[in-house]
Amino acid sequence: MGSLAGKRIYFGYDRYIRPELIAYREAIRGHGALVDAVGDDAQLHYLTSAELVCTAVQADPESFGVLCCGTGMGMSIAANKFRGIYAARCMSVEDAELARTINNANMLCIAAKSGIELNTSIIDMFVSTAYTGRKIDELELITRFEGVPLTPSPLASLRVVRKTA
Repeated sequence: MGSLAGKRIYFGYDRYIRPELIAYREAIRGHGALVDAVGDDAQLHYLTSAELVCTAVQADPESFGVLCCGTGMGMSIAANKFRGIYAARCMSVEDAELARTINNANMLCIAAKSGIELNTSIIDMFVSTAYTGRKIDELELITRFEGVPLTPSPLASLRVVRKTA
């Protein structure tokens, strides 16, 4: 519980923020120790960035992540595939606040296309908002979903449909 302020922040991105990368780093650095998880420019694909940040956050319980791609959607989808990562694509300051107060999100996904000004406000709210324990029962249920295969597999019914078509 509590806010994320002062924790290590793993940052991943793709080519869409290159023109404003310095401004993003400054905005994030104002909230804790920034760890740029991307490395060299050869790894600027959003999926590579998401994997690097998510595995770093999984290994470092005193951290959280910020991911930024063109829309934030691909990063969010990819990040939520990692056990223990609770990614929220936030398009507004209110989204960021609710992602923390209700869902205790530990991965912020933002859209470069929204611009640095709005995204800075979203980052500020996400980091400074504390999780208060609201809806703890639902969060415990969500953790039970992790790593559990769907039964029956949705692909099994697709295969049957394709064979009979």
